[in-house]
Amino acid sequence: MATWEERSVDLERLLRLETLPLGIRIIENENEIPAKAKRPKGLQLKMALCQLISMARRVGWTMGATSEEIEVCFFPLVALGWRQVKSKEDMVRWFTEAKYCADRNVAERRTEDFLRDRPRLGSGVVYSPLSKLTIEPETILIYGNPAQVMRLIRGYVNFTGLPISSRFLGGLSCAEALIACRQNHQAQVVVPGIGERVFAMTNDHEMAFYVPADQLDDLIAGIQNEHVIGTARYPIPFYQFFTPQFPKRYVDFLKESLE
Repeated sequence: MATWEERSVDLERLLRLETLPLGIRIIENENEIPAKAKRPKGLQLKMALCQLISMARRVGWTMGATSEEIEVCFFPLVALGWRQVKSKEDMVRWFTEAKYCADRNVAERRTEDFLRDRPRLGSGVVYSPLSKLTIEPETILIYGNPAQVMRLIRGYVNFTGLPISSRFLGGLSCAEALIACRQNHQAQVVVPGIGERVFAMTNDHEMAFYVPADQLDDLIAGIQNEHVIGTARYPIPFYQFFTPQFPKRYVDFLKESLE
């Protein structure tokens, strides 16, 4: 059985990742946060959930927080069931006035979806790099460019044989995919939202991929299957087995002016 560090090495070898793959655990009690984890309150800050992800994958710190420590961004608080919206009308008005929705009718539809049944998921969360994991993860999070995420998708389909279904909102990327991955026990592809790109400084070219922790070995094996046989690899090879076609002036000069 591979260690988490060995799995991290495999992912980085196969995908040439720019940032560290993470293990995630939703915690029930604050005392489940590792003692050496960095926390918003220890940094004397309130932080958005996406910032914790960014610090964990870029700096390599284990990051932990309770719901009270991320109360600067209400979307994940509601999505994870940690806080409740007082009334649907408040939410409809907010979506309308913030121009998140084209008109009130759209805002009502968006509100119904956003405020659907939201069971409370623990009371906090821990993100830890796989290479030095300090928790037993439930979910794995990997960031990459579109080509790297394509390899992750192919690796996953390699052992499931089925397409991946994901929901795209252009926002709430810190929570919705994590929730869906845990509830459906299936991988999720993520296009990071505007808030994550502003506050967590996620790059324009980055996407993300969530996978249940107990499927990571199959995922790596799926990527490896194609890698070994040469069907597909990363970096994507540049096909060079062709004769280039130059403009006529080049061709004429080659024929007429070279000895």
